[in-house]
Amino acid sequence: MGKAIDWNYVRNPHQQKFHDNVTSRRLHLSSGFGAGKTYAACMKTFQLSWLNRDVPGGIVSESYQEFKKDWLPLFEEILDERKIKFKYVQNGKYGPHFKFPWSDATIFITTAEKKIRGPNWGWSVINELTLIPLVRYKEVFSRVRVKKAKFPQIASVGTPEGWANDYYKFLIKNPPKNTKVIYGDSRDNLLNLQPEYIDDLVDTYDSIMQDAYVRGLWVNMVGNRFYYSYDPRVNDRINKVVKWGWFHIAMDFNVNPMATSIWQWDGKKLRGIDQIKLPNADTRAMGRAMKARGYTPDNSILYPDPSGNNRSTKGNPDIVILREEFGYTEIRVRKKAPGFRQRQLHVCNLLDKGIIEVNPETQPDVKTDFEGVEQDQVTYQKDKSNPELTHFSDGVDYMCDILIPFKKPEKKIFQGIRM
Repeated sequence: MGKAIDWNYVRNPHQQKFHDNVTSRRLHLSSGFGAGKTYAACMKTFQLSWLNRDVPGGIVSESYQEFKKDWLPLFEEILDERKIKFKYVQNGKYGPHFKFPWSDATIFITTAEKKIRGPNWGWSVINELTLIPLVRYKEVFSRVRVKKAKFPQIASVGTPEGWANDYYKFLIKNPPKNTKVIYGDSRDNLLNLQPEYIDDLVDTYDSIMQDAYVRGLWVNMVGNRFYYSYDPRVNDRINKVVKWGWFHIAMDFNVNPMATSIWQWDGKKLRGIDQIKLPNADTRAMGRAMKARGYTPDNSILYPDPSGNNRSTKGNPDIVILREEFGYTEIRVRKKAPGFRQRQLHVCNLLDKGIIEVNPETQPDVKTDFEGVEQDQVTYQKDKSNPELTHFSDGVDYMCDILIPFKKPEKKIFQGIRM
Protein backbone atom coordinates (compact mmCIF):
# COMPACT_ATOMS: atom_id res chain seq x y z
CA MET A 1 0.00 0.00 0.00
CA GLY A 2 3.00 2.34 -0.14
CA LYS A 3 4.65 4.13 2.71
CA ALA A 4 3.16 6.80 4.94
CA ILE A 5 3.40 10.45 4.11
CA ASP A 6 6.16 12.46 5.75
CA TRP A 7 4.28 14.26 8.53
CA ASN A 8 7.29 16.26 9.66
CA TYR A 9 6.27 19.73 8.60
CA VAL A 10 7.19 22.59 10.92
CA ARG A 11 4.14 22.77 13.17
CA ASN A 12 3.18 25.66 15.37
CA PRO A 13 1.90 24.74 18.86
CA HIS A 14 -1.79 24.43 17.98
CA GLN A 15 -1.07 22.48 14.80
CA GLN A 16 0.99 20.08 16.90
CA LYS A 17 -1.85 19.54 19.38
CA PHE A 18 -4.33 19.09 16.52
CA HIS A 19 -2.07 16.52 14.85
CA ASP A 20 -1.29 14.59 18.03
CA ASN A 21 -4.95 14.03 18.98
CA VAL A 22 -6.41 11.07 17.12
CA THR A 23 -8.67 9.72 19.86
CA SER A 24 -11.27 12.47 20.44
CA ARG A 25 -14.44 11.70 18.52
CA ARG A 26 -14.97 15.39 17.74
CA LEU A 27 -11.79 17.45 17.48
CA HIS A 28 -11.96 21.14 16.61
CA LEU A 29 -9.19 23.69 16.01
CA SER A 30 -10.48 27.20 16.77
CA SER A 31 -7.94 29.70 15.51
CA GLY A 32 -7.48 33.20 14.19
CA PHE A 33 -6.94 34.24 10.61
CA GLY A 34 -3.64 33.12 9.15
CA ALA A 35 -3.04 30.60 11.95
CA GLY A 36 -2.49 27.70 9.54
CA LYS A 37 -5.76 25.91 10.23
CA THR A 38 -6.47 24.83 6.62
CA TYR A 39 -2.95 23.46 6.27
CA ALA A 40 -3.50 21.55 9.51
CA ALA A 41 -6.81 20.23 8.13
CA CYS A 42 -5.07 18.94 4.99
CA MET A 43 -2.42 17.17 7.05
CA LYS A 44 -5.10 15.75 9.34
CA THR A 45 -6.83 14.36 6.23
CA PHE A 46 -3.68 12.52 5.19
CA GLN A 47 -3.12 11.33 8.74
CA LEU A 48 -6.62 9.88 9.21
CA SER A 49 -6.54 8.34 5.75
CA TRP A 50 -3.27 6.57 6.64
CA LEU A 51 -4.37 5.48 10.11
CA ASN A 52 -7.69 4.19 8.70
CA ARG A 53 -6.22 2.61 5.57
CA ASP A 54 -8.80 1.11 3.18
CA VAL A 55 -11.64 2.80 5.08
CA PRO A 56 -13.46 5.55 3.14
CA GLY A 57 -13.54 9.06 4.56
CA GLY A 58 -15.17 12.37 3.80
CA ILE A 59 -13.99 15.94 3.69
CA VAL A 60 -16.50 18.76 3.95
CA SER A 61 -16.18 22.32 2.69
CA GLU A 62 -18.44 25.36 2.85
CA SER A 63 -18.95 25.16 -0.91
CA TYR A 64 -17.30 23.48 -3.86
CA GLN A 65 -16.08 26.86 -5.04
CA GLU A 66 -14.36 27.42 -1.69
CA PHE A 67 -12.89 23.91 -1.85
CA LYS A 68 -11.28 24.63 -5.21
CA LYS A 69 -10.01 28.00 -4.01
CA ASP A 70 -8.82 27.02 -0.51
CA TRP A 71 -8.37 23.27 0.03
CA LEU A 72 -7.46 21.89 -3.39
CA PRO A 73 -4.34 24.04 -4.01
CA LEU A 74 -2.98 23.09 -0.59
CA PHE A 75 -3.65 19.38 -1.11
CA GLU A 76 -1.83 19.52 -4.43
CA GLU A 77 1.07 21.54 -3.01
CA ILE A 78 1.63 19.21 -0.05
CA LEU A 79 1.47 16.05 -2.15
CA ASP A 80 3.52 17.39 -5.04
CA GLU A 81 6.38 18.63 -2.88
CA ARG A 82 6.57 15.15 -1.32
CA LYS A 83 6.41 13.54 -4.77
CA ILE A 84 3.34 11.52 -3.79
CA LYS A 85 1.14 10.46 -6.69
CA PHE A 86 -2.56 10.86 -6.10
CA LYS A 87 -5.82 10.82 -8.01
CA TYR A 88 -8.29 13.68 -7.94
CA VAL A 89 -11.58 13.12 -9.75
CA GLN A 90 -13.76 16.17 -10.24
CA ASN A 91 -16.83 14.52 -11.80
CA GLY A 92 -16.85 10.87 -10.83
CA LYS A 93 -19.70 8.44 -10.26
CA TYR A 94 -19.87 9.46 -6.62
CA GLY A 95 -18.96 13.09 -7.18
CA PRO A 96 -15.56 14.71 -6.50
CA HIS A 97 -13.11 12.50 -4.63
CA PHE A 98 -9.46 11.71 -3.89
CA LYS A 99 -7.49 8.49 -4.04
CA PHE A 100 -4.18 8.24 -2.20
CA PRO A 101 -1.53 5.60 -2.93
CA TRP A 102 -1.45 4.16 0.58
CA SER A 103 -5.14 3.18 0.57
CA ASP A 104 -7.71 1.58 -1.71
CA ALA A 105 -10.43 3.67 -0.08
CA THR A 106 -12.06 6.74 -1.59
CA ILE A 107 -11.96 10.13 0.09
CA PHE A 108 -15.26 11.79 -0.78
CA ILE A 109 -15.58 15.57 -1.15
CA THR A 110 -18.86 17.07 0.00
CA THR A 111 -20.10 20.59 0.71
CA ALA A 112 -22.62 22.28 2.97
CA GLU A 113 -24.61 23.53 -0.01
CA LYS A 114 -27.01 20.61 0.25
CA LYS A 115 -27.82 17.69 2.53
CA ILE A 116 -24.91 15.33 2.95
CA ARG A 117 -25.84 11.96 1.46
CA GLY A 118 -23.84 9.08 0.11
CA PRO A 119 -21.65 6.21 1.23
CA ASN A 120 -20.60 5.41 4.75
CA TRP A 121 -17.42 6.98 6.11
CA GLY A 122 -14.95 5.92 8.76
CA TRP A 123 -13.67 9.44 9.49
CA SER A 124 -14.10 13.03 8.35
CA VAL A 125 -12.33 16.40 8.18
CA ILE A 126 -14.23 19.70 7.90
CA ASN A 127 -12.90 23.10 6.86
CA GLU A 128 -14.36 26.44 8.07
CA LEU A 129 -16.82 24.69 10.35
CA THR A 130 -18.36 27.87 11.77
CA LEU A 131 -19.49 28.91 8.27
CA ILE A 132 -21.37 25.63 7.82
CA PRO A 133 -24.91 25.14 9.22
CA LEU A 134 -24.94 23.06 12.38
CA VAL A 135 -27.38 20.63 10.76
CA ARG A 136 -24.68 19.73 8.20
CA TYR A 137 -22.19 19.05 10.96
CA LYS A 138 -24.69 16.72 12.62
CA GLU A 139 -25.25 14.97 9.29
CA VAL A 140 -21.55 14.12 9.27
CA PHE A 141 -22.08 12.27 12.57
CA SER A 142 -24.56 9.99 10.85
CA ARG A 143 -22.12 9.24 8.02
CA VAL A 144 -19.05 8.41 10.13
CA ARG A 145 -20.03 4.90 11.13
CA VAL A 146 -17.78 2.30 9.44
CA LYS A 147 -17.01 -0.14 12.23
CA LYS A 148 -13.53 -1.17 11.10
CA ALA A 149 -12.17 2.39 11.31
CA LYS A 150 -9.56 2.35 14.07
CA PHE A 151 -9.68 6.12 14.54
CA PRO A 152 -13.24 7.27 13.71
CA GLN A 153 -12.50 10.94 14.27
CA ILE A 154 -14.48 13.94 13.04
CA ALA A 155 -11.87 16.70 12.86
CA SER A 156 -12.71 20.30 12.01
CA VAL A 157 -11.13 23.72 11.83
CA GLY A 158 -12.57 27.21 11.81
CA THR A 159 -12.49 30.78 13.09
CA PRO A 160 -14.88 31.52 15.98
CA GLU A 161 -17.85 33.70 15.08
CA GLY A 162 -19.02 34.68 18.56
CA TRP A 163 -21.78 33.59 20.88
CA ALA A 164 -24.50 34.11 18.27
CA ASN A 165 -23.05 31.25 16.24
CA ASP A 166 -24.73 27.86 16.82
CA TYR A 167 -21.39 26.23 17.45
CA TYR A 168 -20.75 28.23 20.62
CA LYS A 169 -23.41 26.32 22.53
CA PHE A 170 -22.70 23.03 20.78
CA LEU A 171 -18.90 22.91 21.03
CA ILE A 172 -18.04 25.31 23.86
CA LYS A 173 -20.83 25.66 26.38
CA ASN A 174 -22.47 22.21 26.19
CA PRO A 175 -20.15 19.98 24.15
CA PRO A 176 -21.06 16.35 23.46
CA LYS A 177 -19.05 13.65 25.18
CA ASN A 178 -15.51 13.10 23.84
CA THR A 179 -15.25 16.54 22.23
CA LYS A 180 -11.98 18.47 22.32
CA VAL A 181 -11.43 22.10 21.27
CA ILE A 182 -7.90 23.39 20.62
CA TYR A 183 -7.21 27.13 20.39
CA GLY A 184 -4.72 28.70 18.01
CA ASP A 185 -3.31 32.24 17.98
CA SER A 186 -2.41 33.77 14.61
CA ARG A 187 0.80 35.12 16.12
CA ASP A 188 2.04 31.57 16.70
CA ASN A 189 2.20 31.13 12.92
CA LEU A 190 4.53 34.05 12.20
CA LEU A 191 6.98 31.72 10.43
CA ASN A 192 4.47 31.37 7.59
CA LEU A 193 3.10 34.93 7.49
CA GLN A 194 4.20 38.22 6.04
CA PRO A 195 5.67 40.42 8.80
CA GLU A 196 2.93 43.03 8.35
CA TYR A 197 0.02 40.57 8.48
CA ILE A 198 -0.58 40.61 12.25
CA ASP A 199 -0.18 44.40 12.35
CA ASP A 200 -2.87 44.61 9.67
CA LEU A 201 -5.22 42.42 11.73
CA VAL A 202 -4.66 44.52 14.85
CA ASP A 203 -5.22 47.75 12.91
CA THR A 204 -8.37 46.37 11.29
CA TYR A 205 -10.18 44.89 14.30
CA ASP A 206 -11.11 46.22 17.72
CA SER A 207 -10.08 44.36 20.87
CA ILE A 208 -13.13 42.09 20.90
CA MET A 209 -12.70 41.14 17.26
CA GLN A 210 -9.00 40.55 17.86
CA ASP A 211 -9.91 38.01 20.55
CA ALA A 212 -11.82 36.04 17.91
CA TYR A 213 -9.87 36.65 14.71
CA VAL A 214 -6.33 36.74 16.13
CA ARG A 215 -6.48 34.68 19.34
CA GLY A 216 -9.17 32.23 18.17
CA LEU A 217 -11.39 32.75 21.23
CA TRP A 218 -15.15 32.41 21.46
CA VAL A 219 -16.28 35.74 22.85
CA ASN A 220 -19.34 37.91 23.01
CA MET A 221 -18.64 40.22 20.08
CA VAL A 222 -20.78 42.99 21.51
CA GLY A 223 -19.44 45.14 24.34
CA ASN A 224 -16.23 44.92 26.36
CA ARG A 225 -14.98 41.93 28.30
CA PHE A 226 -14.64 42.43 32.04
CA TYR A 227 -12.21 39.51 32.32
CA TYR A 228 -10.07 40.58 29.40
CA SER A 229 -7.13 38.32 30.39
CA TYR A 230 -9.10 35.07 30.28
CA ASP A 231 -7.60 32.78 27.63
CA PRO A 232 -8.82 29.15 27.44
CA ARG A 233 -5.44 28.01 26.14
CA VAL A 234 -3.92 29.21 29.43
CA ASN A 235 -6.79 29.03 31.91
CA ASP A 236 -8.77 25.93 30.89
CA ARG A 237 -7.61 22.71 32.56
CA ILE A 238 -9.23 19.37 33.37
CA ASN A 239 -8.20 19.00 37.01
CA LYS A 240 -8.47 15.97 39.24
CA VAL A 241 -9.50 16.28 42.87
CA VAL A 242 -6.67 16.10 45.38
CA LYS A 243 -8.36 14.11 48.15
CA TRP A 244 -6.22 15.48 50.95
CA GLY A 245 -6.73 19.09 49.90
CA TRP A 246 -9.28 21.59 51.17
CA PHE A 247 -12.22 22.55 48.97
CA HIS A 248 -12.42 26.33 48.59
CA ILE A 249 -16.00 27.31 47.79
CA ALA A 250 -16.82 30.66 46.21
CA MET A 251 -20.41 31.72 46.86
CA ASP A 252 -22.75 34.35 45.50
CA PHE A 253 -26.09 34.71 47.29
CA ASN A 254 -28.94 34.97 44.82
CA VAL A 255 -32.36 33.42 44.67
CA ASN A 256 -32.16 32.65 40.96
CA PRO A 257 -29.71 31.10 40.73
CA MET A 258 -27.87 30.23 43.90
CA ALA A 259 -24.33 29.81 42.58
CA THR A 260 -21.17 28.28 44.01
CA SER A 261 -17.93 27.18 42.40
CA ILE A 262 -15.51 24.73 44.01
CA TRP A 263 -11.71 25.00 43.82
CA GLN A 264 -8.52 23.60 45.30
CA TRP A 265 -5.48 25.74 46.10
CA ASP A 266 -1.93 24.38 46.35
CA GLY A 267 -0.24 27.69 47.02
CA LYS A 268 0.57 28.21 43.34
CA LYS A 269 -2.52 27.29 41.31
CA LEU A 270 -6.24 27.75 41.96
CA ARG A 271 -7.65 24.64 40.30
CA GLY A 272 -11.32 24.45 39.30
CA ILE A 273 -13.15 21.32 40.43
CA ASP A 274 -16.93 21.75 40.32
CA GLN A 275 -19.88 24.12 40.39
CA ILE A 276 -23.40 24.02 41.84
CA LYS A 277 -26.21 26.00 40.23
CA LEU A 278 -29.66 25.95 41.86
CA PRO A 279 -32.50 27.85 40.13
CA ASN A 280 -35.08 29.48 42.40
CA ALA A 281 -33.38 28.23 45.57
CA ASP A 282 -32.29 29.53 48.96
CA THR A 283 -29.25 29.20 51.19
CA ARG A 284 -30.60 26.09 52.90
CA ALA A 285 -30.99 24.34 49.55
CA MET A 286 -27.40 25.20 48.72
CA GLY A 287 -26.20 23.93 52.10
CA ARG A 288 -27.92 20.60 51.46
CA ALA A 289 -26.51 20.43 47.93
CA MET A 290 -22.94 21.08 49.07
CA LYS A 291 -23.11 18.37 51.71
CA ALA A 292 -24.72 15.93 49.26
CA ARG A 293 -21.74 16.36 46.91
CA GLY A 294 -19.25 15.78 49.68
CA TYR A 295 -18.29 19.39 50.41
CA THR A 296 -18.71 19.19 54.17
CA PRO A 297 -17.69 21.38 57.10
CA ASP A 298 -14.73 19.03 57.66
CA ASN A 299 -13.15 19.64 54.26
CA SER A 300 -14.49 22.97 53.00
CA ILE A 301 -13.69 26.65 53.39
CA LEU A 302 -16.44 29.05 52.29
CA TYR A 303 -15.93 32.48 50.71
CA PRO A 304 -19.42 33.98 50.61
CA ASP A 305 -20.80 37.21 49.27
CA PRO A 306 -20.25 39.89 51.95
CA SER A 307 -23.92 40.81 51.63
CA GLY A 308 -24.66 37.48 53.30
CA ASN A 309 -23.94 39.19 56.63
CA ASN A 310 -26.81 41.56 56.11
CA ARG A 311 -29.68 39.67 54.59
CA SER A 312 -30.92 36.22 53.78
CA THR A 313 -32.90 34.47 51.12
CA LYS A 314 -35.12 33.38 54.00
CA GLY A 315 -34.97 34.34 57.71
CA ASN A 316 -31.54 34.56 59.33
CA PRO A 317 -28.55 36.04 57.49
CA ASP A 318 -27.11 33.60 54.97
CA ILE A 319 -23.76 33.25 56.75
CA VAL A 320 -25.53 32.50 60.05
CA ILE A 321 -27.55 29.77 58.32
CA LEU A 322 -24.41 28.16 56.93
CA ARG A 323 -22.64 28.29 60.27
CA GLU A 324 -25.40 27.40 62.72
CA GLU A 325 -27.68 25.15 60.69
CA PHE A 326 -25.10 23.34 58.53
CA GLY A 327 -21.98 23.50 60.72
CA TYR A 328 -19.66 25.39 58.35
CA THR A 329 -17.24 27.16 60.67
CA GLU A 330 -14.51 27.85 58.08
CA ILE A 331 -16.13 30.96 56.61
CA ARG A 332 -13.93 33.77 55.30
CA VAL A 333 -15.56 37.00 54.27
CA ARG A 334 -14.76 40.68 54.16
CA LYS A 335 -17.05 43.20 55.76
CA LYS A 336 -17.30 44.90 52.37
CA ALA A 337 -16.51 43.65 48.88
CA PRO A 338 -13.71 45.46 47.04
CA GLY A 339 -14.65 47.77 44.20
CA PHE A 340 -15.27 46.39 40.72
CA ARG A 341 -12.14 47.93 39.23
CA GLN A 342 -9.91 46.43 41.93
CA ARG A 343 -11.63 43.06 41.49
CA GLN A 344 -11.15 43.22 37.73
CA LEU A 345 -7.46 44.11 37.85
CA HIS A 346 -6.74 41.49 40.51
CA VAL A 347 -8.53 38.56 38.86
CA CYS A 348 -7.30 39.48 35.38
CA ASN A 349 -3.75 39.49 36.73
CA LEU A 350 -4.25 35.98 38.15
CA LEU A 351 -5.75 34.81 34.85
CA ASP A 352 -2.91 36.33 32.86
CA LYS A 353 -0.34 34.52 35.00
CA GLY A 354 -2.19 31.20 34.65
CA ILE A 355 -2.83 31.01 38.40
CA ILE A 356 -6.57 30.45 37.89
CA GLU A 357 -7.47 27.20 36.09
CA VAL A 358 -11.11 26.71 35.07
CA ASN A 359 -12.39 23.20 34.47
CA PRO A 360 -14.45 23.61 31.26
CA GLU A 361 -16.19 20.26 31.77
CA THR A 362 -17.33 20.69 35.37
CA GLN A 363 -17.48 24.51 35.58
CA PRO A 364 -19.29 25.55 32.36
CA ASP A 365 -20.94 28.60 33.93
CA VAL A 366 -17.68 29.84 35.43
CA LYS A 367 -16.15 29.62 31.95
CA THR A 368 -19.15 31.42 30.43
CA ASP A 369 -18.76 34.26 32.93
CA PHE A 370 -15.07 34.71 32.22
CA GLU A 371 -15.81 34.74 28.49
CA GLY A 372 -18.92 36.88 28.47
CA VAL A 373 -19.29 39.30 31.38
CA GLU A 374 -19.12 42.82 29.99
CA GLN A 375 -17.88 46.04 31.54
CA ASP A 376 -19.57 49.42 31.70
CA GLN A 377 -16.94 51.72 30.23
CA VAL A 378 -18.06 54.68 32.33
CA THR A 379 -18.36 53.12 35.81
CA TYR A 380 -16.02 50.09 35.27
CA GLN A 381 -18.68 47.95 36.95
CA LYS A 382 -19.93 44.64 35.61
CA ASP A 383 -22.88 44.87 33.28
CA LYS A 384 -25.67 43.06 35.15
CA SER A 385 -28.27 43.28 32.39
CA ASN A 386 -27.90 39.61 31.41
CA PRO A 387 -29.50 37.52 34.19
CA GLU A 388 -27.44 34.47 33.14
CA LEU A 389 -24.11 36.12 33.87
CA THR A 390 -21.91 37.41 36.76
CA HIS A 391 -23.17 35.03 39.50
CA PHE A 392 -20.23 32.63 39.42
CA SER A 393 -17.56 35.22 38.65
CA ASP A 394 -18.72 37.41 41.54
CA GLY A 395 -18.03 34.51 43.90
CA VAL A 396 -14.59 33.98 42.38
CA ASP A 397 -13.84 37.68 42.89
CA TYR A 398 -14.66 37.46 46.61
CA MET A 399 -12.61 34.29 47.07
CA CYS A 400 -9.52 35.54 45.23
CA ASP A 401 -9.57 38.79 47.19
CA ILE A 402 -9.07 36.77 50.39
CA LEU A 403 -7.30 33.58 49.32
CA ILE A 404 -4.75 35.27 47.03
CA PRO A 405 -4.82 38.88 48.24
CA PHE A 406 -3.72 41.70 46.01
CA LYS A 407 -1.97 43.21 49.00
CA LYS A 408 -1.45 42.12 52.57
CA PRO A 409 -4.77 42.62 54.37
CA GLU A 410 -5.03 44.71 57.48
CA LYS A 411 -5.75 43.00 60.77
CA LYS A 412 -9.35 42.42 61.79
CA ILE A 413 -10.60 42.83 58.24
CA PHE A 414 -11.97 39.30 58.13
CA GLN A 415 -14.78 37.54 59.89
CA GLY A 416 -14.66 33.80 60.45
CA ILE A 417 -12.01 31.29 61.49
CA ARG A 418 -8.49 30.28 60.49
CA MET A 419 -7.04 33.18 58.61
